[in-house]
Amino acid sequence: MKRNIIALFVTAVLLTTLFSGCGKKESGEKLYLYNWTEYIPQEVYDAFEEETGIKVIESTFSSNEEMLAKLTAGGSDQYDLVMASNYVVEAMIKQELIQPIHKEKLENLGNISSTAMNQDFDPDNQYSIPFMSTITVIAVNREKCKDLGIEIHTFNDLLNPALENNIVAVDDVREIVGIALKAQGQDSNTCDQAVVEASLSWLLELQPNIKAYDSDSPKTLLAANDVAVGIVYNTDAGMAIKENPDIDVIFTEEPCQISMDNYVMSANAKNVENAEKFLDFIHRPEIYKMMLDEFPSVCLNDAALAIMDGEYLDNPGSNVDASEIARATLIEEVGDAVVWYDEVFTKMKTN
Repeated sequence: MKRNIIALFVTAVLLTTLFSGCGKKESGEKLYLYNWTEYIPQEVYDAFEEETGIKVIESTFSSNEEMLAKLTAGGSDQYDLVMASNYVVEAMIKQELIQPIHKEKLENLGNISSTAMNQDFDPDNQYSIPFMSTITVIAVNREKCKDLGIEIHTFNDLLNPALENNIVAVDDVREIVGIALKAQGQDSNTCDQAVVEASLSWLLELQPNIKAYDSDSPKTLLAANDVAVGIVYNTDAGMAIKENPDIDVIFTEEPCQISMDNYVMSANAKNVENAEKFLDFIHRPEIYKMMLDEFPSVCLNDAALAIMDGEYLDNPGSNVDASEIARATLIEEVGDAVVWYDEVFTKMKTN
């Protein structure tokens, strides 16, 4: 009797295994990704898993500083691919947090805009594969600004007392301190301690006007008419414009700041081949378009740009004017000077 029960049990297990293999591939393969919030829609991960059987496990961060702290504390053992802005890639190479990428395995590498390749921080793209760019813009609610009697032409206009508790700003030290430096006529990539520390007075004037620091979803306050102004990534400005027709983007006399996001492979990645497959997958034009349709950043894929529709192309937050991108200041690595940037930003927020 026991033998019959055992036989029935074994048969049931075999049948379950057989039928569970039908349909979507289930290889048990994984890919661990450390990424900005609201950058890749779930549909892209689902499509990748459907095609390859590789499940993407995504963790998110809100700033490059948060990401670097996690990796230096041992996070390179936890992730395969990591999103990194241009100005931290060089530091990650020096700290041996990342490893070279086998570019020859990426069939869609040629879709990437030539202007995004071979940048100074990684001349041969040995360690990094460009993804998208973000430019920090001033987004305004036209009706709210009109009611407040506000016009913004320069960064100094953000200090207007009429904007008290009416600005949402990205929680990003290099972006906000960079604006303060530009407003004071200084280099936003300066490594001069005295110059960086002198920006604090401007930042303290701005502080009463900040309603919230939010790098995860600053579009929310804009789209909901809860603030008059946003110092936000163009991606969020583009999404807010899609939700609220009163939102617009203005470009000040001072140029914006821009950074380029790249995928890098952690030094201790356990799923290298899966990571390479994903890098190639996201640069297919139709897949890249899926990402831009939901999270409209600056496109770095020429083949995808050629198939974008008017919703993206006609949105001033998403498809930022080429002249503004050309005059924007690329955020650069400042080495040990980043400590001074962090200090003044912390003093601003805790004042």
